[in-house]
Amino acid sequence: MEVYERIRELRKNHLRLSQTDFGDRLGVSRSVIKNIELNALARPDQKLSLIKLICKEFSVNEDWLLNGNEPMFVEPDTFSLDEFVKQRGATDLELQIVKTYFDLDPDTREMLVDHFRKGLAASAPAAVEKEKTVEELEEEYKKIVLNSVSKKGSTALSTTNDTAANGKAVNEN
Repeated sequence: MEVYERIRELRKNHLRLSQTDFGDRLGVSRSVIKNIELNALARPDQKLSLIKLICKEFSVNEDWLLNGNEPMFVEPDTFSLDEFVKQRGATDLELQIVKTYFDLDPDTREMLVDHFRKGLAASAPAAVEKEKTVEELEEEYKKIVLNSVSKKGSTALSTTNDTAANGKAVNEN
């Protein structure tokens, strides 16, 4: 992967910023970002100063950006929530929401987490449900088929192929 491809990957997949927003953060126009990502800068000397600026603004490891050597981001000695959310394109309102959440007492936070967990579980039960074994899934399937068939008044289909006397599988369709 080339430098311009890593810049596009960083912007789109990790920072989740549009070319315009990325350019605004760097003080350049969208067309400059577009040209960088297409590897078509009119003045290639601009690229090095922009690389330095990208690394500084988004705490990107310059060695990763230039050569692809991990880690992608520079790990600071201290953690700043403000910087963390800013790097990920969060709004001031989103930052204030996170800070307000952590200003709550631990019992209230726990109550909120439980509330959201229950709400998420109700809207997407498969996502939070434990994985089922093949046997459990087959049993669930049989119940669904039997209920469906009994409502229609016909006979249930086998979930497995029956074997005829000659040893070949016969499908029941």
